[in-house]
Amino acid sequence: MLSEQTGFEKSNHFVHLNLTNHKSIKMKKILSTLLLSLITFSCSNQQETAAIVKTGDELSLNAKSLLKAYKDNDFSLWEELFSEDCEVLINNNTLDIKNTIEGLKQERSLFSSFSISEDYSHTNYFNNGDIWTNHWFTVKATGAFTGETNSVRVHTDLKWENGKVVIFQVYNDPSVTMKEANAMSEMSK
Repeated sequence: MLSEQTGFEKSNHFVHLNLTNHKSIKMKKILSTLLLSLITFSCSNQQETAAIVKTGDELSLNAKSLLKAYKDNDFSLWEELFSEDCEVLINNNTLDIKNTIEGLKQERSLFSSFSISEDYSHTNYFNNGDIWTNHWFTVKATGAFTGETNSVRVHTDLKWENGKVVIFQVYNDPSVTMKEANAMSEMSK
């Protein structure tokens, strides 16, 4: 339809296209600037939470030693490495360390045989000063009361301050332990 337009209308149409194109270029510049700012912020934010990860360091080995001590039913290392006011979260249930150690001793007595496999730990040394050890392992145990053998995958996180664990988090499926505790309860009736 441009061929039917007058010269003035063609000129207006050209100006309108030119302004639209100019606005489009301006919008692209704004979006590019915003995208660049977002990337810069994102990269700088990641730098703030960067960490060095180590696997053979003392704290990673301590996590494995704590597991061995649990397996051997010897909690002296636990008492040595955990702070008195350590915050304990077992499947997001909050406990104190003294009750946790007593509970682990009782739990350990529920099983007649006990083995560990797939034992891996590493420690994250964050540039903000936080130090966390992550520990994964599988427990294979035979119940002292049911006689059943089961495997459970476990994940623990330990936050360290001044060589002591100040936060201890445990994530696992407690159903095997609960089943064994219920069987023990039934036998004692």
